[in-house]
Amino acid sequence: MQTGYTSESSKAGEEGKIDILKLFLSLWRKRIFLTKVLLVFLTFGVIIALTSPKEYKTGTILIPENLNETSGFGGSFGGLAAIAGLDLGKLENGQVSINPALYQSVSRSTPFLLELLQESFYFRELDESISLEEYYYYHYKLGLFEKVMVLPSRLLFYVKRSFTSGGNKIAEAEEIDLVLSEDQQKMIDDLSGRVFVEMDWELNVLKIEVEMQDPIVAAKMALFTKNYITEYVSQYSTAKSERQLQTVENQFLKRKTEFEEAQRSLSYFRDRNRNVLSALAKSEEQKLQSQYDLAFGVYNQLAQQLEAVRLQLEDQRPIFTVLEPIKIPTKKSRPKRMLTVLIFAFVGIVVGSVYVFITTEENA
Repeated sequence: MQTGYTSESSKAGEEGKIDILKLFLSLWRKRIFLTKVLLVFLTFGVIIALTSPKEYKTGTILIPENLNETSGFGGSFGGLAAIAGLDLGKLENGQVSINPALYQSVSRSTPFLLELLQESFYFRELDESISLEEYYYYHYKLGLFEKVMVLPSRLLFYVKRSFTSGGNKIAEAEEIDLVLSEDQQKMIDDLSGRVFVEMDWELNVLKIEVEMQDPIVAAKMALFTKNYITEYVSQYSTAKSERQLQTVENQFLKRKTEFEEAQRSLSYFRDRNRNVLSALAKSEEQKLQSQYDLAFGVYNQLAQQLEAVRLQLEDQRPIFTVLEPIKIPTKKSRPKRMLTVLIFAFVGIVVGSVYVFITTEENA
């Protein structure tokens, strides 16, 4: 039994070697054909590599403050408030915990991308400042491969637009918060692939990268993204305290007016009745004094609460420390021309070999 099994396995191994040998012989016989296929793919690879526009990438690395550890008035603000006699215990519930995943969500949101699209930047090649939307319309460069891929969709778009009217679409979109044209949507989709924001959970750092065809614009877009995200997160984390501050300020100003009115009334009464010793005058003075004391007590309490809310607001503002600053890139990030040519050469060899193998099997 063992002898039979060994002979069968040896036969299978010999057949495998014969098949591989036949394949190599077939490839060798078709070497001229394979060379032609390789040259065709190499030509396409060289053309695409040379016609692809240059891209430049830059970015920054930020260390976001962990609000869960630093908030709650446990630090310098809490000590300062205690010295001033302010009670912040009732205000601690206004704190907001920031999920670091919010940073990436903000960078992918349509309002951010639309605002970035409408922002003006200085383009060195054009020697003028224009919006990204205008740049996409008139100056954005497409590689040969991108032009070929975009052509069918553009033809389909123009055909559809010629046979459809947009009157009903506007009426349907009146209740929608944000209405974008198809061109704007395509621009936003392209921008979303050029702005990269991610949180490194191991190092607890925020990475922002931007890739653009102009190196200066890439750096400016990275700065815009950094400022937008930090400002958005700051407003998000302090929104409740901002509303609380506005409420306390309104009450403070109202009670301040009442206190000043009570103060004037008491002073005016005392000036007019300086030498009067009647019981009626003393009773009226005591009444005005009580109103003054009450107004002053409420006014003083609101003044303390106002300072407490302001301290809370400052404590809740997130801090972003710049670990790696934004730099204007000097070397292109794309296209990687040699890699592109090698990929096309590899694909050409694979396609040619598969074709030879299929035709050999059919003829066998």
